Amino acid sequence: MSTSNLPGSFSMVPRGNIREVVVQRILAAVIRGEFPVGHRMVIQSLAEQFGVSATPVREALVELASIGIVENLPNRGAVMREFGVTQIREIYQLRRILEVEAVRTACGNIEPRQLAELAEQFAAIAKEKRDNNWSQNAMSLDIRLHSLIAERCGSTRLQDELRRYNTLVQAIREVVDNESQAQEIALTDHEEIIAALQANDCDLAAEKMEQHIRQTASLVETLVQEREAAK
Repeated sequence: MSTSNLPGSFSMVPRGNIREVVVQRILAAVIRGEFPVGHRMVIQSLAEQFGVSATPVREALVELASIGIVENLPNRGAVMREFGVTQIREIYQLRRILEVEAVRTACGNIEPRQLAELAEQFAAIAKEKRDNNWSQNAMSLDIRLHSLIAERCGSTRLQDELRRYNTLVQAIREVVDNESQAQEIALTDHEEIIAALQANDCDLAAEKMEQHIRQTASLVETLVQEREAAK
């Protein structure tokens, strides 16, 4: 497939963490089926499509290779590997392991004031009207909670891995486009995680986080299967 006529997922990359955005855009295109198995990922062509230099594209392909999305072959460079429900399931399995460990180790290390603020904000958003802005606001709170847990987990390496897998999950969410449904389902999970952290009940916090990630993964997997069946 030529990269010269790719759809909206290949619009210009905004300023910020360019490599992460490129990873998300490439993975989103993969999930949409824009890159078949064996497709050669030409760095310069991708860089031109994104309006960035070759460096963040090269770094993004290295990261995608590290989790098995692309494969580096002699004399061919990065080529697409098979990607579908199985690979999405594996991403969420690893994310679950990371998030559960993070919340367990962050427990007791988060300021009560921060947890109280988040609890108040989640309680407020649960009462808000479900309009066009609701899912975006709920997602922002979702990201704040998970980011706070990562920041307080006490391990830079674990924090880096969480960031990497959350980048992939954001790409999957973008394609599945079920943010409103996902956030509605996750509201209770988030409130229960915060309550466990406020009580310094680390085992319960880990249990609630595992339940949360499993539930999210199951929802996404079902929606991806439905998309593939509809093709």
